[in-house]
Amino acid sequence: MSSEVTPVVSFCIPVYNNAEAAVKIVNSLLSSDDARFEVVVSDDASTDNAEELLSAINDERFRYCRNEKNLGAHKNWEHSLELGKGEWLYLIMGRDKMNGENLGSLINILDYARENNILYLKDGYTKRSGKEIQVFDGIKAMLEFTRVLHPTGDIYNGEIFRNIPDRTRYYEISDMYPENYIKHYLLLRGKGAYVMSGVHIFENNYSSLVDFSKVKSSVESKKDISSVYFSPKRRTVQNLELIDMIDGDETFSQDERDLYFSTRFRNITNFVSLLWLGWCSDYLWMAHYGHKIRNVSIREMVSNIFTACKDTKTHLQEKGTLTPKRQRIIRYC
Repeated sequence: MSSEVTPVVSFCIPVYNNAEAAVKIVNSLLSSDDARFEVVVSDDASTDNAEELLSAINDERFRYCRNEKNLGAHKNWEHSLELGKGEWLYLIMGRDKMNGENLGSLINILDYARENNILYLKDGYTKRSGKEIQVFDGIKAMLEFTRVLHPTGDIYNGEIFRNIPDRTRYYEISDMYPENYIKHYLLLRGKGAYVMSGVHIFENNYSSLVDFSKVKSSVESKKDISSVYFSPKRRTVQNLELIDMIDGDETFSQDERDLYFSTRFRNITNFVSLLWLGWCSDYLWMAHYGHKIRNVSIREMVSNIFTACKDTKTHLQEKGTLTPKRQRIIRYC
């Protein structure tokens, strides 16, 4: 794409040691004959043949950038977004299935978003309502979008994103997912929406170019399942972070903050009990983290919930934000 023309959307792909999958994604997007987009790759100093394969792609709508040193996953996500010059920045993990033939549908949706002050979109969530676009505002948008969602399909308003002051500080204050702070920043200034453009291919809700049973997780060497992303410990920390993000935000009324708090805390109890039971019985998920599938006992579930409640109460006491109403919510949960 000519440097004089601003793309409507930049597809931003962070890559690390998954060269063949990344090439498939890039080529799938570039199969479109539309000139209103670009594809940018941020290669996080891969040790496979990513540089050889990706730098060989010859299309003016494509740019390849290799980091001099490894930044780590989340910083490389941000770096890929920084490379994008488009009006919209579409984040793609370097392992997912994309279809460039549906680009026109996506651009129509982005035109609608521009006209209706939608600053953050989540593409591919076909299970939501059957509607092509489902819009949320205010505290409901915060509840919907500032949580863990598969990163592919995150679409940010490029102008707002580029003007977020000192984005790197989110990596210092976040224990889990710094991009939630970016979503928070956008959603304070506009709306969020689930959309179905057909660009992100979902088969049985999620489809990947990577066999997770063959992927080595960084946790595998530690053999510590309590530190994996979906463990009770990590989910409790993440939800506490989300609670803190809204806690002092005077944009919302006290009733809205209480709704947010109670919903997030209910999520803690769900994550550390029922969902943990399900995940530990899933072969591919456990294989990805280097563990064998196992049963979770009722005793472990109850223990997880008790620990989450205790840690939450202690955390709020230390912050001086444990109000009587919140104590009642904790007892209820």
